[in-house]
Amino acid sequence: MNHCTIDTIEQSILRMTATVRESLAREVARSFGEDPGREALGWWVLACGKKLDPDDFRSRDAVRDELRRKVADSGVILAEHVWVWDEAGVAQLVVATLPNRERAERVAEKLRTKGLTIRVRPEKI
Repeated sequence: MNHCTIDTIEQSILRMTATVRESLAREVARSFGEDPGREALGWWVLACGKKLDPDDFRSRDAVRDELRRKVADSGVILAEHVWVWDEAGVAQLVVATLPNRERAERVAEKLRTKGLTIRVRPEKI
C-alpha cells in the first residue's frame, strides 16, 4: 500500500484547485461573450524552470517543487501555485497577472535581477 505524505496530498489539492479554477474561468469568459481560446485577458509573468518529463509524474513534481523553492528563495510569496503549459515542456509558474504588457515587462525585469528565468506571455484560459 502506498502511503502519501501531507505534502503530496497538499500538492495534489493545489493542482486540482487550479484545474477547477481554470474551468470556472472559461465559463465566466464565455458568459461575457469572449472566446477563451483566443482572447488575451492580461499578461502573465512566468517563472520558468527545467523541462518536464511528461511520462514521469514523480520527476515532474520534483521539477515543480524545485521551481517553487527557487521562487520562494528569491523572496516572492505566492498565495497559490498556478502552472502554465508550455509546448517545449518547461515548468512555468505564474508569478503575476497584469493588465498590460508594459507593467508585466517591468515586473519581469525586477524578477530577473533576483536570479529567476522569467517569460512574459498573454494570459490564456
